[in-house]
Amino acid sequence: KLWDVATRTNIATLEGHTDDVNSVSFSPDSAILASGSWDDTVKLWDVATRTNIATLEGHTSGVTSVSFSPDGGILASGSWDDTVKLWDVVTGTNIATLEGHRGNVYSVSFSPDGTILASGAGSWDRTIKIWDVVTGTNIAAFTGHRSRVTSVSFSLDGGILASGSWDDTVKLWDMSLYITSPTLSSASDFDGDGTVGFADFLQFVEKFGLSEKDEAYQARFDLNGDGVIGFGDFLIFVNNFCKKVS
Repeated sequence: KLWDVATRTNIATLEGHTDDVNSVSFSPDSAILASGSWDDTVKLWDVATRTNIATLEGHTSGVTSVSFSPDGGILASGSWDDTVKLWDVVTGTNIATLEGHRGNVYSVSFSPDGTILASGAGSWDRTIKIWDVVTGTNIAAFTGHRSRVTSVSFSLDGGILASGSWDDTVKLWDMSLYITSPTLSSASDFDGDGTVGFADFLQFVEKFGLSEKDEAYQARFDLNGDGVIGFGDFLIFVNNFCKKVS
């Protein structure tokens, strides 16, 4: 179901799954909604038209978690078939199947830069696995929970991974060995001078708008949520994308 948050009213009911829906996730631009179900499928929905635009088939058991990559190009799905699948959102094709868990996969989560995927499993496994998204290889496994791991989530800078478990605990994991923190992100060096500074942020503002009144304004770039893209957002921007400031 889709709900209008302001009015608390149900604005759409999306039907098509033949069993319980376990997980839903919006794409970064909110144009697509993904849903995972016990019917072993993932469905993609056009949010504007409320129509099912793709059904992703390939899992052999219920899909318990779905998550979009930060750029919206890849969807990850975790399943009770003990696998994680990566899907090309545009074509709806399965581009990788990540195998290695020895139990049901309950949760999947992309790192903020989209290079790493974390997955948490239950049953006899009880581990968190870290995957290289480009190569599809398992690069680490975290152990320590005494029961199934039902949720995993990265911090905003990707430096910490949190995991929740049926052992009644939340564990925090240091991801510094797996998440690179470059001194400069070329994607945020808008003017190409080798330094991410206020000049870059001015171009950032020009592209995405300054306030809610601007046509280009997008709330997702109002990083502190005050209705204006300003210096406070720039400080958050710098903290997330670089360490070298001018």
